[in-house]
Parts: sequence; structure tokens; C-alpha cells
Amino acid sequence: MPARLAAAAIALAGAAAAQLPPIYVPAQNPATPEKIVLGKVLFWDEQLSSDDTVACGTCHLPEFGGSDPRVGAGLHPGHDGVFGTDDDVHGSPGIVRQATNGAYVPSGAFELRRQSTGRGSPSNLGAGHHAVLFWDGRASTTFVDPETGAVLIPFAGALESQAIGPILNPVEMAREGRTWQDVRQKLQVVTPLRLASDLTPDLIAALQQNPTYPLLFTAAFGDSNITAARIAFALAAYQRTLNPDDTPWDRFMSGLPGAMTPMQQVGWSMFQNQGRCISCHWEPLFSDDLVHNLGLRYNNEDIGAMAVTGLPFELGAFKTPTLRNAGLRPRLFHNGQSPALGDLAQATDPASTLNVYFHGGGVDLSNVDAFLLPLKQFGVSLGDLRLMQEFVRTALTDERAALALPPFDHPKLRSQAVAPPRRFGPALPGVREPDFVATAPSFPGNLDFRLGLGGGDGAGLGLVSYGLQSIEPSLTVAGLPWSVVPIDLLLVPLPGSAGQPGHTTWPLPIPNDPGLVNLALYFQLFAADAGAPGGIAASRGLEILVQ
Repeated sequence: MPARLAAAAIALAGAAAAQLPPIYVPAQNPATPEKIVLGKVLFWDEQLSSDDTVACGTCHLPEFGGSDPRVGAGLHPGHDGVFGTDDDVHGSPGIVRQATNGAYVPSGAFELRRQSTGRGSPSNLGAGHHAVLFWDGRASTTFVDPETGAVLIPFAGALESQAIGPILNPVEMAREGRTWQDVRQKLQVVTPLRLASDLTPDLIAALQQNPTYPLLFTAAFGDSNITAARIAFALAAYQRTLNPDDTPWDRFMSGLPGAMTPMQQVGWSMFQNQGRCISCHWEPLFSDDLVHNLGLRYNNEDIGAMAVTGLPFELGAFKTPTLRNAGLRPRLFHNGQSPALGDLAQATDPASTLNVYFHGGGVDLSNVDAFLLPLKQFGVSLGDLRLMQEFVRTALTDERAALALPPFDHPKLRSQAVAPPRRFGPALPGVREPDFVATAPSFPGNLDFRLGLGGGDGAGLGLVSYGLQSIEPSLTVAGLPWSVVPIDLLLVPLPGSAGQPGHTTWPLPIPNDPGLVNLALYFQLFAADAGAPGGIAASRGLEILVQ
């Protein structure tokens, strides 16, 4: 609680200037150009994850308000563990669950698909203004070195505390049991931003001068030691530069009356008065940095901040997000239940921000916050709420973030630049449809490239057909669709538990040969499956380009 009260004091002090102040920098982690650029390299490097598929920036793109554009694909089954029910969460896609040796293993309802976080990605833009981070505030203002246990920053270290969480998280970025020694060993040998493209000028200059991580750490910290604390310090230093303080509202409040349109000014007035939004979304951060229960879902599904503080009145409560750049976010609330601002579904979806505030909460009002009262009882119309939403959507958007201009510029991630493997042709499912896990990046020199194979029911056998040519349309042979001209057929065991698909992982190291670029490889999996015609199920064809 003291941290939250301190945050409130900071927010009030900033409000006196009526504009977002510079982000406070803790004395223990002074900002330097070398440390900031190292943090930027780390933030946008997918190699920071165990399997080279997820960077910090994957879930925090400035063009989407510092949140994740993939939330529509990142469905989490929620408390009941079942997809397609009311408690499903729009989270962020992470990695397919992997054992310590990198083998793919099923993960509950996700099976052999990408896992998803149980909450949506909060914005990281302006995150340095918050005393605590994450939706439940578990990233403390006090930063403790995860390797030594020493307190390195007693106050204002929430960004450092947050930065170390995803890197070892087995849903977000890590194999099971990943350690900081594993991270260190990897960064000592990989080429920074090897998988990224369209590097920004500052990154190009930094990597020309210091082309390895040990050299980048030496430039930032004086020697080449790579530690968890230094990774956190660099990531935090970079993110403190992401201050979205140039919005129409900021310019209007600084004395430019034409900076906001007449409609935005009406929305701003309603935001402060009839809408009572300012009660929790304090200017200039447009967040009080405190937690509140809006009754969005039943409290037992996610107890929120109570898991961190143990305080019963924080049951089901989550941190007030900043509304800056909320107009860029594809979904809203901690569980992503609300469609975007400006989406027509705001009017029709009972879980939208418009309807939650109009009616005074969601489905569980048992511990709802006292600040949350139905706006309809104050004479606020749906039209009034739309005006307030338009103010938030347009007047609180920093166009530099929307257009990825400095300081929000960034390289293009491999996952943005390279299309995922193509699936083609028909499948022949049985109890389930055989399929591949094909998330590992297929670049020349990836000696860790591998495919996951899944299918059948319990312990069984699979047959992989692979070659350099596809068959499109597929041929039917002995009742099975064939989509690949095979160079060879590989018989593989698919061990698994009864009632679950069998699975295995097939290592396929790719030599570091430029001549392999754009080579197309084709695969198809057949699996013994009692539910399939003839007892054999078939996957669709899979095309992987080496690139």
C-alpha cells in the first residue's frame, strides 16, 4: 500500500503542471545512451526467448498503444479451463510449452498449441510513471536482484521488477526450468537482433560499434558481465524513454486552444464532470495507479490484487490502466473482454467499456468498487459516453506512437516480417487431426530448428512424409490424402497418455548455408488413430521456407 500511496502523490504533483512530466529515473539506474540502446536491442530481440519466437516487443507494440495486436489469437480458456465459455480471456500468445531440453510437451487445454497469458498485455508506454506494474501490482517498486537477493533499487524500480518476469516465464518466453545462466550463455554467443529487420539508425550505429552482446554490455556497464540485474536495468532504461507526452490534450493544456477539436473539448468536459471518469483516471497520467474491482467477471475466476496484498477488499481488483493511447489498443480491460474504442461493438457488447460504465459494472457486483456507480443514474446518455470515448480515443493518442516515430521507433520483428509456415490440402482427422508444431524460426544456421509432431490417441506410431515438392491438389491413395512428394518416409513413435494425442519432437538442424535461403520443405504426418477411417489419420500438408 505505501507504494500505491506514493504513486498517487507523484500523480498529483504531475497534475499541477497539467502535462505528463518526465519519467522519474532512480538514482541506482542512471540513464546513459549506451544503456538505453542496449535495452532497446534486448527489448526487440526475439532471441531473448528460449526458442527465438518472442521478444518483449512482440506483446508491446507502440502502434497498438504499447499492447499486443494478437489478442484476438491469444485466447485463454479462463478459470474453467474450457475454451468457448464466458470466462475466456483475450491474452497474449506465448510459446508452445517446452521441456528443459526443448522438446514440445502438451499444456492443458492448449495441448501442443501456443499457450496464452491469462491476462492481456498492459501498455508499456509511460510505464515508468507507475509505482507498481502488472495488472495486480506484483512488480514492486523495490527491485530485488533475482540472482543474489540483494535490494538494488528501494523505490521507483517497478520497471526493473517487471522486466525480469517474462524472460523466465514458461508461458511467455521460456522453456521449463530456464535459469539466468541459460539466458546468459545464450546472449554471450548470439548475434544481437539476428532475426530482426529494418533496424533503426540508433540500433545500426550501436551494432556497428559493438556487434556482440558482451561488447554492448561493456559499453553500458563497463565490463562484459551479463547478469539478470543488468538486463533489467537496460530494459528499464530504454522503456523510460517511451513517454507518450505529446497528445492533442497535452498541447491543449499547454495553452494551444486549437489543439483539441470542439468535439474533443466537449468530451473532455464530460470526462471530468458528468462521466466522473477523473475519479480513477487522474490527469495527466489518466490513471490513479490504484486497484479497483469493476465486477467484470466473477471474483473466484481471478482474485486480482488480493493475491499480492492479501487484502480482502482488493478481491477481484486490478490496476487502473493509463488511458493514454487507449485508442490504439485492440481490446480493453485486464481480460481483454471489451472491444476497442471506436468499434461498433462498444454499443452492442455487454462486456464493453461503454456498457460496463453505463450500467455500473459487469456480472459480479459483490465486491465492486465504491467509485463505480451506474452513469445512467446521473443522466449520462450512451451518446454522452461515446463523446467521452472519442475524447480518449483521439485526444489522448500520441501520434508518434501510432506511427512508430522516435522515441517509439523500432525494428521489424521476424514474426512481423516472415509469414508463418503454410498449411495446405485436406486433412483426414480421427479422434483428432494430426498436426505439426512449426513455430521455430527456419533461418539458415538455426541448429536448434525442430518440428513437433502430434496426433493419434495415447501411445502410438506416426509416419512422416517429407520432400521438396508438394502435391496440390492432393492425391487420394488407399483412402488417404497425400500432399507431399516424398523423398523419404520416417516412422516415429508418438508416445502419450491415454485420451491425449501422442507427440514427439523431431530435431532438424539447418546448416548455415546461404544457398538454402528460400528452399521450400514439405511435410505431412500420418498417425495411428482408431477414430479415423482405416485407423489412420492424416494432417494437412506443411510448407516451410528456409529464410
